[in-house]
Amino acid sequence: MNKPLLHLLALCLTGLLALPAAAGSAAANRYYEDGLARFERKDIAGAIIQLKNALQQDRNLLAAQLLLGRAYLADGDLGPAEVAFGEALRLGVHRAEVATELATIYLMQGRAQKLINDIPADGLPLQTRLQVLVMRGKAHAALGDPARALRSLEEAADLEPAAAAPHNARVTVLLGEGRIDEARDAAARAVELGPGLAEAYSARASVAHAEGALETALTDYRRALELDPAFDDARVALAGLYLDLQRDGDARAVLDGADGRLAGDPRAAYLRALLAGRAGDTERAAAQLTEAARLVDALPAEWLGGREQLLMVGALAHHAGRQYEKARSYLEVLGRRFPRNLGARKLLAAVWLDSGEPGRAEALIDDVLRSQPGDAQAWQLRGQANLALRRYARATEAFERAAALGAEGRVEGALGFSLLGEGRHGAARDSLAAAFARNPGDLGVAIALATLHAREGEQAAALAVAERALQAQPDNPAVLNLAGLMRAAAQRPGEARAAYEKALRIAPEFTPAALNLSRVEAAEGRFDAARARLQGMLARDRRDAAAMYHLALVERQAGNLQGALEWVDRAVLERPAEQQYGVLQVELRAAAGNAQGAREAAREIALRHPRRLDVLALQAQAEINAGDTRAALQVLREMTALAEFDAGALVRIGYLQLTAGDPAAAAYSAHKALQERPQDGGALALATRAALAGGDAAAASTHVAALRRHHGDSVEALVLAGDVALARADHGAAESAFREAFRRQPGAALVLRRAGVAVARQNPAAARTLLEDWLRANPTEQPVRRALADLHVLVRNWSGAREHYEQLLREGSEEAGVYNNLAHVLTELGDSAAIAHAERAVERAPGNPNMLDTLGWALARQGRHEEALRHLREARLRLPSAEVKWHLGYVLAQLGREREARRELEAALAEGAAFEGGEAARSLLQRLSQ
Repeated sequence: MNKPLLHLLALCLTGLLALPAAAGSAAANRYYEDGLARFERKDIAGAIIQLKNALQQDRNLLAAQLLLGRAYLADGDLGPAEVAFGEALRLGVHRAEVATELATIYLMQGRAQKLINDIPADGLPLQTRLQVLVMRGKAHAALGDPARALRSLEEAADLEPAAAAPHNARVTVLLGEGRIDEARDAAARAVELGPGLAEAYSARASVAHAEGALETALTDYRRALELDPAFDDARVALAGLYLDLQRDGDARAVLDGADGRLAGDPRAAYLRALLAGRAGDTERAAAQLTEAARLVDALPAEWLGGREQLLMVGALAHHAGRQYEKARSYLEVLGRRFPRNLGARKLLAAVWLDSGEPGRAEALIDDVLRSQPGDAQAWQLRGQANLALRRYARATEAFERAAALGAEGRVEGALGFSLLGEGRHGAARDSLAAAFARNPGDLGVAIALATLHAREGEQAAALAVAERALQAQPDNPAVLNLAGLMRAAAQRPGEARAAYEKALRIAPEFTPAALNLSRVEAAEGRFDAARARLQGMLARDRRDAAAMYHLALVERQAGNLQGALEWVDRAVLERPAEQQYGVLQVELRAAAGNAQGAREAAREIALRHPRRLDVLALQAQAEINAGDTRAALQVLREMTALAEFDAGALVRIGYLQLTAGDPAAAAYSAHKALQERPQDGGALALATRAALAGGDAAAASTHVAALRRHHGDSVEALVLAGDVALARADHGAAESAFREAFRRQPGAALVLRRAGVAVARQNPAAARTLLEDWLRANPTEQPVRRALADLHVLVRNWSGAREHYEQLLREGSEEAGVYNNLAHVLTELGDSAAIAHAERAVERAPGNPNMLDTLGWALARQGRHEEALRHLREARLRLPSAEVKWHLGYVLAQLGREREARRELEAALAEGAAFEGGEAARSLLQRLSQ
């Protein structure tokens, strides 16, 4: 929208995100307009051709990319449709424009997890949100998570009480859970709300079928087919019901009445096999079983995984054909996805433990434990299987049970490693300490315990472990190296050097000690000595990647960034799978300002180490720095699951999630961290910030109160308390907290917060005084000058705003928002120079919808409607706000495109909220309607 980007009220001090380039040529727009007309006439093939022509002229024409996706979807071409929608998202389309289409594609392709990950319902318009919630419910059900499925569907039903779809979808989930009474109520409600919907009658029929009310089921299935003869799910269910009733002729007639649509349906093939078998036609029965098996096998595994009926058809068809391995593969999926399917459980066989497939091992062990729950060895083996699967919580439970039942051997050490993986460092430390006390010579346990102490900042304890291990093995170079590491961490470089040198005297080729000794030399500023040692290693082995990596570290410490980059690149080329080399490459490229190169390196190392939190955090930050927040959020979702209950890791993840714009995910991370450490200051601060970002002032108040209770009134706590008070409109408390924080630690950020409180109290004069006083003492503080300019806009003091925005430009500001806001001000002043400034804003933040709208409106105000149209179309797709819709509607009306204009104006006014130009929009719509 052309409204300026007011930093003062948003308290936003950072720059704007650069998005992809905006729309282009007039030829592209002509092709697009023709494609749009063809699409509306249902000439899908012609529309696709013209939209491709438009994109050949301008590959960044967002409107054409979006419409191409819709055309492909209308044509049933899911793959190209998904690509087109993905490209539209890359170009910056608002997710509300593509949410239902992408969710539909993912459901049709069976990619339920992708739907869950990529299509959130929050923040969408009501009808779009309703549809997405229903589809998310279906996706959760397909993934075998009925609880989440029902929560999503119930949220949809609460959102729109008159909608039948949520109740209809609930029926299937409730039936799968055996909750017949609730399923019956949901089906009745669906029919009541959707008396003309075939799906509602089919759902009610499925409940009656499950209850054994077969005549009722027949009636409703037939009614569903009357309403929609192409509803093949109901057709197959009706045929199966006729088979149950021994009415084979009716079953055959129903299947034959599909006009050939069921030729590729494995359920129909299986039913035809049963019919042939009953008729004594064994050859046809065998052929139909083979066909059913072939059809199921040909289905995408991801899609098939959520279809209980089809999985059972595949298992039964292969079992009847004595193809036991394939039958078992389907039964294993059934067992995971549909654990209440007892028929599948009866067919599922036991599996091997040491075959290298720990999932199968766990299944076998669970069978043992059902009959022998007191078997300590089985519990220990179950823990090992889960540890191999990295299911650390389950592994921990199993090891604890094994220890309680008297298991002997290395269970304490194994338990410690499991607890480490789970993120429960306190419990891990206890178990590892017990194992170490039993056997100080266990180097693996010693290293893990010392490292854990060091990570927790317990340097004395870490050093004590290393020294105790050294007492047990005084001439072991590996133990000497551990002692050197812990001495160095304890700021005892001389003793660390002595340990490394002794290790090298015992084993001159012991590389770890040589490398660590080079670190000590570099830390002492003896860069030439460190270089000489490492170059000597390379003289012995020119492909020694470890020496290259440590040379990169030395050069970075010496301030030679280019040299460091050259060495780390060589190390990565030599050993691309080495995690720490890739991490350093990412860090160095980022330090050199190469955000895209850093992202490429981060993605490469994450592919090689997909379950390491530190690597994934590096990738997430690199994605954010490169401007790809969608990719960052996907990585962060994976990290949250992997972190389990590691409070420190969860807090780090949460702040990355906030940076990437996902406060709900950050709040979840904070909640998990607080479950493990209820008084953790970092987690409480994160929880407060996440609640504020998510608009939950009540939760923020609870968290900040706990932060102040447990950690006192630090400056951070005071600032957060002020932010919370401001969110609750308690302006007095906010000002008091900010004023005290400012007294302790003066700064521009707190000046802006205090000015924001003054504005919220409808006292812009006080805000102006605060900002001007700070600027007199700090005249080059651009964020404060920007806020003062924004304040003038707020009170419609256009000349004052112009003065400060132009001063920012004279001081060298190249910020797109400054150009945008100056363009807005000049538009209000009727100055045609607004267009030039708006164009500069778009050049600096191409694709930003606010700036596209500002440019479009500036052009429209100067009567340049054709030029304005393409900018406003793009702004509308990226930011479908009421004001942008009004601007687009106005321009369309000026161009004589009244039907489109009415559609945009109606959409703008339907949102109900007041917006600048609202009265003009209502007046124009009335005129067009007449």
